Amino acid sequence: MAQSGDGVDISAVYALLTQVSARLDGIEDKLNELVVAINQHSRKFDEVAGVLNEHNRKLENLTHGLTDLRDAVTHYHHSVVGHGIAVNRLDKRVKLLEEHLGLGPA
Repeated sequence: MAQSGDGVDISAVYALLTQVSARLDGIEDKLNELVVAINQHSRKFDEVAGVLNEHNRKLENLTHGLTDLRDAVTHYHHSVVGHGIAVNRLDKRVKLLEEHLGLGPA
């Protein structure tokens, strides 16, 4: 820092403070840009979470429906077997559908 004959050069101090202030303003602008980007990502994340929750609900409904279908097939199988007709192929097809959909038995 420059000094005049009687002490510190006030204009040099002022110039340094002006430079620091300008740099801080630049940093603040960058931080504001980052906040905007993070808020956009947060909104997107909320949208994706909503879609995943909806898919989860649909999978739960599908699982419940599959359980009902299994029960109906089992009941039908017991009724039909009592009359001498085997429906083992139907059970195999249901198991193949479960494997294809990635669902396990209920």
